[in-house]
Amino acid sequence: MHGLKITALFLIAGLLTACASTKPSHYYTLLPSVPAQQTPAVNSPLRPDYAISVQAVQVPEQVDRPQIVVTDPQSTQVVPLNDSLWASPLSDEIGAALSDDLSRRLGVLDLGVGVAPESAPVWRVSLRVQRFESLYSQRALIDATWRLSPVHQPGKKTVICRAEARADVGQGMSALVAGHRAALGKLSALIARQLQGQALEPENGVTLKGCTF
Repeated sequence: MHGLKITALFLIAGLLTACASTKPSHYYTLLPSVPAQQTPAVNSPLRPDYAISVQAVQVPEQVDRPQIVVTDPQSTQVVPLNDSLWASPLSDEIGAALSDDLSRRLGVLDLGVGVAPESAPVWRVSLRVQRFESLYSQRALIDATWRLSPVHQPGKKTVICRAEARADVGQGMSALVAGHRAALGKLSALIARQLQGQALEPENGVTLKGCTF
C-alpha cells in the first residue's frame, strides 16, 4: 500500500509539472487594433446610395479550426499550432475584417447577414476562400472567389471574380497575422473598386484569375 501511495504522488507531481510547462495560449485577430486611416477606393464627393451585406465566409476545412495552421514549405504537411489561436472562428475573423475594411473604404453601412430592407439598394458580398496559406517568416496567401449580388438595383448584374493576394512577412505570429490582414486588404480593395463601378487595378502581390458577369 505504501508503494502505491508513493507511485500516486509521483504521477500527480508529473502531471503538475507537465501543466506548468505547457505554453500559454495566444489569441490573434484579423481586425486592426487601431482603425486605420484608409483612402477610399474611388474619390467621390457623393456618399454611395447603397448598403452592403457581407455574407458568411467559407474557408477550407484544413484551416477551419481554432488553431492557426502553418504550412511546411519543404513538404505538403500542415501543422496546427495549439498555442496560437484565432480569437474567433477563422470564417468570422475574415468576415468581420472584410466588413470593416469595405465599410471604411466606401463609407457605407454593412447590414449583416439576413437583413435586407424592402426597397433599399444593397450589394450582397459573398466570399469563398480556396486557399489560406501561412508560411512562417515567409508569406501569407489568400486565394478567394467573391460574388457581388445586387438587391433592389434594376440594371445591375451579379459579378463573380477570383484573385490571389500575397504578403511577405517577418518573424513571429503577429507578423504572420498582419500579413494575412494585408492580403485580405488587397482583396477588399478590388471588391471596393467593383462596387464603385471601376475597373480592377491589382496592386503588387495580387494575381487576378478572372471574372464572370
